[in-house]
Parts: sequence; structure tokens; C-alpha cells
Amino acid sequence: MRVSLRSKRVLAVLVVLFALLAFVSPAEAKPVRPVDLCGAQVAAAQQLGADIRAHNARPHRFRMPEQSLAAAAYNAEKAALEARRSAVVAQLQSCMQAMRALEAADAGPLGLKAPVRRTLDKIEKARNQAPSNWTAPPPPRPGKNWEVPQNSPIRPLFEALRGSNPGKVGNIRLNGVDRPLATDRDTAYPASSGRRIGTWDSGNSKVSPDHIIPLAELVQMRGFTKLTAKNMYVVSRAPINFQWLSKAANESKQSRSAAYVSGADPQWISAQTTLENQTRQKLQDIIDQLLKSQYRG
Repeated sequence: MRVSLRSKRVLAVLVVLFALLAFVSPAEAKPVRPVDLCGAQVAAAQQLGADIRAHNARPHRFRMPEQSLAAAAYNAEKAALEARRSAVVAQLQSCMQAMRALEAADAGPLGLKAPVRRTLDKIEKARNQAPSNWTAPPPPRPGKNWEVPQNSPIRPLFEALRGSNPGKVGNIRLNGVDRPLATDRDTAYPASSGRRIGTWDSGNSKVSPDHIIPLAELVQMRGFTKLTAKNMYVVSRAPINFQWLSKAANESKQSRSAAYVSGADPQWISAQTTLENQTRQKLQDIIDQLLKSQYRG
């Protein structure tokens, strides 16, 4: 009797991979697409596809009981490939979902960016200086700035990530909001204050791209230092974590909650507090998801 043990199911990984890639439109005006930041996961799926094709190309019909050992080995390999398929597809899906979540609904030109090799090496070197068992200190007291002390093991990492972050962004939309004009009212303060945005010496409106969650807090969030260097870079520049803020409000806020901006409008403070809480949770969820997606094989 001849028994076929060939598996059709293991080929499903290729279908899933192509479907995931199809979710990203190449026409989007972004520096890079989410799939471009999941290279390790894509490579793992491609390697699995090659291994599946090699498995299915080998003899797969066996005469029983004479070839029972060969049949068992073939079947064991099939089971191992199917187990790999589940893990590889899950990692690719998690990475793609996390990268898409880092983009704002209307990210504009400030989209996802991939680090150049020199920057990536600098982050990796700084990351390796921190002990594997490092844990973040308690949060600062209310009203105090988030800080990464000079003697902190993650200070080099903090410095590597904050350089040119986000850099010059021009007159673009941040989190769906246009850059305020110089003549616009500064909504961080009560209308009765008469505050206007004003202009820099360059002539541009006097606003800056503000990290909603300060970088000093972000690098100390649960699991952040366990991310790969590339994922750290991308998360630290997440479009969902930027907003336009006037020079006066930005200088008063520093690395703390907007709730402590001196003289701010109470309604603005309430809206900012809600935005901070929502953004913090989104970033933590994304960090958790990226940790699950990271491929080290």
C-alpha cells in the first residue's frame, strides 16, 4: 500500500504573506511603508516558504510498513513546518499592525522613517551598554520633569535617540492639525490673554513639533529597552506622538505633562491630559506588540 503524507496546508503561509503585503498601498506618500520596517519578519516568511517548497519537492509517498520510519520523519518535518508557520505569520502580522499603529490617522509628510546604518549602529551600541536587568526608576513627583540622569545606564541610549528628533519638519500637518499661522490665537492660553503664535526670525510661525509623551518618559516605558535598535528608532519618532505647540507652551511644558503649563487654559489642559493618556496607552500597546513580533532567529 502507498500512503501520501504531502501537506497542502503548509503552503498557506505564502498566501498569508502576500495578503499582508497587499494591505500596504505603494501609492502612499510616506518615507517608508510599514512592511519596509518588518524586514526580518518578511525574510523569515520567505525562508519558510523556501523550506516548504523543498519539503514538498521531496518524495512523499511511502510503502508501508517497509518505509514507516521515512514516512514518520517526513510527517514530523511537516508538523515542524506548520508550527513554524504559525509563529512566523504571527510575528509578521504583529509587526505590520504595530508599524501601522505608529502612524497618525493623518500623518502627512511626517511618516514612518527607517534609520540609516550609522544611526542604527549608534543606537545598538548605546542599547548594549544598559544592563539586561535594568529597570526604570519610579515616575517623577507631580509637576516635576521626566529625566534620564547623566549617570543612568540608559543615558547614552536617550542621547542617541533624541538627536535630530524629529528634526526640521516644515509646514506640515501633525496628528491631523495644520501648522498654526503666526496670527492665530495660541489656544494653550485663555482667549482673554490675547496671546498669538507670533513668528521666528526665519518668518515661520513660532511653533515646534512637541512630543506628546516626552522622550525621557518614553525610553523608560515598560519593555522599551528590550526593543531592537530599529524599533526603538521608529517608536521614538512615531507620528502619533507629535503635535504643534507654541514656543511659550513648549518651554513651560518641558518634559512633563501639559497640565503644568503655567497660565494655560483649563479646557486646553483637560484636552491635553486626555491626549497624553490616550497616546501613552497607544505607545505602550505598540511596544508590547513589537516585543512579540521581534525575530531573533
